[in-house]
Amino acid sequence: MNILLGVYACEPHNGSEPEVGWQMANELAKAMPEHRFYAITKENNREKIENEKYPDNLKFFYYDPPKWMTFWKKGGRGIRTYYYIWMIGAVRYMKRQKIDFDLVHHITFVNDWLPSFFVLMKNDKNRFVWGPIGSHDPIDKKFLDGTKRQLIEKIRIFLQFWFRTFDPFFYFCKKNADCVIGINDNVRKKLRLRGGKPCFAAEPAIGMKKSAVERMGRREKDDEIFRIVSVGRLVYIKNFKMTILAFSRFLKRNPGIENVKLEIIGEGEDRRSLESLAASLGIADLVEFVGKIPLREVQERFEESDLFLFPTLENAGFVILEAMSHGLPVLAMEYGGPQQFVGHHKSEQLVSPYLPYQEIAEALADRIERFYTDRKLREDVGARNRKDVLENFTWEAKARKMKGIYEKVWNEA
Repeated sequence: MNILLGVYACEPHNGSEPEVGWQMANELAKAMPEHRFYAITKENNREKIENEKYPDNLKFFYYDPPKWMTFWKKGGRGIRTYYYIWMIGAVRYMKRQKIDFDLVHHITFVNDWLPSFFVLMKNDKNRFVWGPIGSHDPIDKKFLDGTKRQLIEKIRIFLQFWFRTFDPFFYFCKKNADCVIGINDNVRKKLRLRGGKPCFAAEPAIGMKKSAVERMGRREKDDEIFRIVSVGRLVYIKNFKMTILAFSRFLKRNPGIENVKLEIIGEGEDRRSLESLAASLGIADLVEFVGKIPLREVQERFEESDLFLFPTLENAGFVILEAMSHGLPVLAMEYGGPQQFVGHHKSEQLVSPYLPYQEIAEALADRIERFYTDRKLREDVGARNRKDVLENFTWEAKARKMKGIYEKVWNEA
C-alpha cells in the first residue's frame, strides 16, 4: 500500500507535537516494511529531518505556502490560520505528485476542534484515519484563581464548542473519516460520535523510545533525603499550587520532619506567586525552585528522586511517562494524561479531581505519607509503572496499535 502521513509538526529531538510526528512516521514505516510511507511536513523541518537516518520505505515531502500568503505570521501569532492555509496547500501539493494513496492518516496537529483538510485526499478507493486528536478538558473553576483565568477558560471552551458545532469543514472531516483516534475516551463525547461509523479508538499521542526507557533507571542515593520532584512550565494548567499545598499538608502531619525535599523544575508566569505561597506556608526551606534546566539534568533529578508529584489539569503530560520510565511512583489526579498512563496501583497514585479543593490536597498528602513510610510500596509501584511504559507506551508499541487500526479500517470497509 501507499500510505500518506500528514505531519505538520514533525521534527526530531524537539519533544511535544514535533516529536509525535517524527516518531510516528518512523515507527510506522519500521513496523510495516512491506508498505510505502509518504510524509508531508513543513519546509522548515527539512534540514533537521534530512540530517537523521530514517527507514528506506519512508519518503518526506516538504511544503510551505507562498510568503505573500503568510507574511503576517510571527511566532505563535495566527498559528491556527496558518495551519489551515498550510493544510490546503499541502493537499494540493500532494495531489500534484500523482501518487495513488491507499490510506491517508492525519497525525499532527493533535487537535480535536480544528478539521483536517487531508480528508480531501480521500476517494472511493482509499481510507482516511484522523488522529490521535484531543484537547484539554474543561477545568473546574475551583482550580482557577481569579475572574480573569475563569473568563479565559470559558472563552476557550466556547470556541472549541463553536468550531466543533458550526465549522462546516469540521463536520465534513468527521463525516468522511473512516476512523477517529482520540487521545482518550473523552474525545468521542466531544465529537458526539455515535454508532460504528467512523470507528473510534483511544490512544495517547505521546510515547517513549523503547531503547531510551531501557537505559533509564535509578541511582544509589548518597543521603537519606526523601525527594519529591515535579516538572513542567509554571502555569495554571499544571496545577503547581496544589503540589505545594499537598506537600505542606504532608509536612503538617509530620511536624519536625527534615529529611524531605520538594524540587520544582521549570519556569513560568506563576513562579513568583508559587514562591510566595511556599513562604506563606512556612515551607520555603524545604521547597527548591530549580528553574529551567537541560533535559540531561532533569533525567539526573529523576534518578535521585523517590516520588513524582504532578496534579496536572492537562490531557497530555509527556513528563509523566518520563517519570514512570525511571521507576517512580506518580502521584496525580485521576484526570487527563495521568488517567491514561497509570494502569496499575491507581488507588495509591491517583486522586479524584471531583473532591472539594481542600480534600484533594489532603488526599494527595495522605498518599505522599504512604510512599514516604513504605519503601517497598514505592519500589513495587515504580517497577510496575516502568513495565507499563515498556509494554504500552513506547513508540514501537504505539506503531503496532496503529497497524492494527489500519487493518481494522480495511477489513470493515
